[in-house]
Amino acid sequence: MQHANVDAYLPYAGDLAQACIPLGFFTAFCLQHHLLNPEVEQVHADLVTRCRYQEGPVSALFVALGAQLQEQHLSPMGLRFANQVLPGYRERFCEVFGEDSWRIKDEWSHYHRIATLLVRDLHGQPPTARSSWAGRMFGKLTRLWR
Repeated sequence: MQHANVDAYLPYAGDLAQACIPLGFFTAFCLQHHLLNPEVEQVHADLVTRCRYQEGPVSALFVALGAQLQEQHLSPMGLRFANQVLPGYRERFCEVFGEDSWRIKDEWSHYHRIATLLVRDLHGQPPTARSSWAGRMFGKLTRLWR
């Protein structure tokens, strides 16, 4: 069953190459975080290696998958993650890249901007820093001496 397709992004992007970028970033994230089916990694071994080393276009693996992400491309954890993130992904992509959303280049520097959000979706927000009682007292004492 098809989970995500470039056709859903084509009306916004204007051309096929640009429309592949958002889901290409998502697919690369899934690869980097072991959310893809191992069979996908075996079939596309050379491309996977290039992607892991962050060489070439980010969306190359997504394009190799036929510009669609199907359920069988994802691991069980990847499928849960996709179900959680993909419904609002286009809007979040546009929030991150603003006016340039549909003109950005297919580069790893851009991928890292959306990956920062996706990693929080995957692992949750980082814990807030809590200092110990001794740490709080030390902080108060140092402020007294200023």
